[in-house]
Amino acid sequence: MAQLTEQRQAPLTFRDEFKLVHLRLHHHAPEDFFRSQWQSELKSCAFLIYRWILAIFFGTGLCSYLIIFFSRGTVFIYLTNWGFILCSVTSISGAIIVSIYHASTESIVNRRCMLKCYWACYWINLIFTHIISIIYWTCIFPKKQPQNLISGIYNVWTHGLPPVFFTLDHLLVAHPARLLHFIYPFGLALLYVIFTYVYYVLGGLDRLGRSYIYEMLNHGNPLQTLKTIVMVAVLLVCCSTLQYGVYRLRVCIASKLGKLL
Repeated sequence: MAQLTEQRQAPLTFRDEFKLVHLRLHHHAPEDFFRSQWQSELKSCAFLIYRWILAIFFGTGLCSYLIIFFSRGTVFIYLTNWGFILCSVTSISGAIIVSIYHASTESIVNRRCMLKCYWACYWINLIFTHIISIIYWTCIFPKKQPQNLISGIYNVWTHGLPPVFFTLDHLLVAHPARLLHFIYPFGLALLYVIFTYVYYVLGGLDRLGRSYIYEMLNHGNPLQTLKTIVMVAVLLVCCSTLQYGVYRLRVCIASKLGKLL
């Protein structure tokens, strides 16, 4: 019995990570999605409370952000705001599934499809928080800084805090990471490029009346757009690899501390 539980959270070998079967969202121990790597008991009230604090933090942040910066609906065309919505959806859904697990273990453990959706959402969000933050602070912030205190606060809330908070969260949770799962954030990136192109073709304007959403993704300049797409693709693979490294670090420390189940 001890051997079986020890193998449950053991990471795959690096060779196995590159097997195409691990493109799928399959994990043999669904209970790992409702636990912290560091809890000793079957259910942890501390982890549940933490989950809801994170959910409330990003949920209230999103609601207030949409109210303040709605700007005739143009708030929904920016990648930053797609990412902030994803932060809220991920943190709230995480709190909900842990709550259901505490209330009725069997009813949630058997909902494999829902857990797959959550896992994909979690990984996409984790990677995109870094992509958005890196691009913003290096390419956009130097040219355009917040004009007032409120904008400055939300600027940090949307571009600065998510990668920090969700990397720390990745060190706390118990579910695994897969190297090949970079395809899921790549899929969202591709969807956003398609959206910006359709928006451009249909004559959509940003909140300042320009024909592009981001200067670096201006479809009127195909070469610049192509460079941006390649840069984001490279960043995406790098960030996915980095967060996979965070997962391996967590598992390594947990193993040494006897917390690997």
